[in-house]
Amino acid sequence: MNIVSVTPTLKRKVPLTTLQGYWALDKWSVDNYPIQERIGKVRSGNRSVDFSKINNHFIRSEIKYYSFYSLTNEIWLFTSFVCMHFHRLYFISTFLDEKYPYITSILDIPYDKSLTEYKSYLVQNNKPLTKVRKGQEYVSEYVGIYKQFYQFFTDHYDERPEYEKDRWNVEKLGIPYNMSRRDRFLNFTSIQQPYRELVKKYAYQTLLVQQQITYATMQNILKKMFLFFDFIVETYPKWSTLQDLKRKDIEDFLFYIRNHDMGGKSHTKNRVPSNRHVLECISNVRRILEYMQAFDWPEAPTSPIHTLIFPEDFPSRETKHYREHIKHVPDYVWEQVQEYLHKIDPEIARLIVIMEATGFRVSDVCQLKLNCLIYKQNGWWLSGDQRKVGIKEHIVPISEEIVAIVQIQQEYINNHERQVHNLNNFLFPVLSGKNRGMAFSQHRVTYALNQLANEYNILDKDGAAFHFKNHAFRHRYGVSLINNGMNILHVQKLMAHTSPEMTLAYAKISDNTLRKEWEKVQNSIRIDTNGELVRGDLSEQALENGLELEWIRHNMDSIRLDHGLCIKSPKVHCEFLDYSLEVPCIKNKCRSFHVDTTFLDYYNVQINQMEEDIVKYEASGRLRSIELIKPKLIKYKEIRDSIANDNGVFGMAKHKREYVGDERKNNG
Repeated sequence: MNIVSVTPTLKRKVPLTTLQGYWALDKWSVDNYPIQERIGKVRSGNRSVDFSKINNHFIRSEIKYYSFYSLTNEIWLFTSFVCMHFHRLYFISTFLDEKYPYITSILDIPYDKSLTEYKSYLVQNNKPLTKVRKGQEYVSEYVGIYKQFYQFFTDHYDERPEYEKDRWNVEKLGIPYNMSRRDRFLNFTSIQQPYRELVKKYAYQTLLVQQQITYATMQNILKKMFLFFDFIVETYPKWSTLQDLKRKDIEDFLFYIRNHDMGGKSHTKNRVPSNRHVLECISNVRRILEYMQAFDWPEAPTSPIHTLIFPEDFPSRETKHYREHIKHVPDYVWEQVQEYLHKIDPEIARLIVIMEATGFRVSDVCQLKLNCLIYKQNGWWLSGDQRKVGIKEHIVPISEEIVAIVQIQQEYINNHERQVHNLNNFLFPVLSGKNRGMAFSQHRVTYALNQLANEYNILDKDGAAFHFKNHAFRHRYGVSLINNGMNILHVQKLMAHTSPEMTLAYAKISDNTLRKEWEKVQNSIRIDTNGELVRGDLSEQALENGLELEWIRHNMDSIRLDHGLCIKSPKVHCEFLDYSLEVPCIKNKCRSFHVDTTFLDYYNVQINQMEEDIVKYEASGRLRSIELIKPKLIKYKEIRDSIANDNGVFGMAKHKREYVGDERKNNG
């Protein structure tokens, strides 16, 4: 893909030849409309449209074809077309008749020029440019349909490969993407010339050829990347490459983004740039510059990347306190949701229940396959892809109640009259409208929940209407598992996290659970560097692990393993994490490893098993196996006997719970 400035020659074919039968008529009436199930609610006086009153027959053909496409692809109902859309399209034709009577296509006029003139025409004719809904300002339907109409024919006439266009439709790229979202386009028009083709080439290589990044990542890059090229064009209008980029330019760019409003969507528009915004901007610049230099692009800076961008250029993100960061749906809110769940669309209600019961991300629930149930000897499981971490067919155990809900949804889809449109075999497909065949929209789920909260007064702890975010149900799943005492490694596996640290960041451990873990470690044993069992000293452990004692008291994220407790900070990498032979904590005499009386059953079971194995080995003459297992048996018995003689794990006095060492002598 060469970087050249492309102005495509569009083959503007008047599309009337594709219209046959009813669609070739100039008058479309409800009486003989060929798609009866897509008529809608007919009102008197709104039964037909007449295209013959559009004077310019080229524009008439385009309006007619655009209407045909929107109706047959279930974007519009016939009644909404008659009552609303046709009147707005006809208004566009009157504008073009007055301003440009001899054009042969809407594309004969440059987009920016035509849109500006059309807006002036709307104002002159007392038509709105914007509308306000729920406190938010949007473009009016008159402006919106003009943009859609122009863009439709821009795409329709452009026969180039998708990756050569300035606007890529992900459905035509042949790559995976999140089908529960409705943003299907990569729009490069925000990148100023002459650099647009450069960014398109980067996207082509990394997204389509090498597939190093995802579609969502490329979308996020484009949201910030335009700022860098705006800066370059403004500073160096005669440049056509980045060869002469210097360190001073990067410094000036950082100043530039620090002093320009963030822009973007409503929640960031006109706000002072945050550290996160600056971090994303400079990260994207480094990303593309590094790539250009790695592959020797002629447009790449001649100065090495490490002399252009320094580590100090990346601001620290604002610190989020642990408890403030985790936003989950608490029990009292979920109880309120269950009380009113029957008030919303049954399909959405079933989706919400499955999301809450499995801990799957909403996008993964929306894209569950129809055959997602698995039955094993030990019960029912739900299977689905975890797309964010690239895990296929991840399974979680589910109850009979959840199985019944999934089966109700399966039966509903299998018996649906339009199930032929479920081409992706989804459990929650869209079967009608412009998105038919796609997965359920995750936004639709959030909207339904927040509508429910507002209508039925579902409140948070402060008495305000609870604001739902879909990911809060995933947090709820992790919180519930940990608060009910599940092993952190098992939670990690169920939630498809790549490390225990990630699970701890997601799961908010309750005060009761923290207190129990604190008390266990206070009365535990550990293994010293000589392999001897010694009493665990928490203050010593804090020093060895680089932790503040106060931090341990209030943020005790002990990782409960099958064979003991780990007191190592979640931020510190475990050097024995990848060991698989024997138990690495015991074998390697890990100083952060503790055992208390709650592990007696584990060690008794292990000891009994080893003793049975030794009997078998003796009978079969496997002397080497006996030599290998006996040291482990001796160590396990030593651990078992040591913790069996300690009965003070729970029910400690307050001063023992709160203080350690010398602090206990005077209650702190």
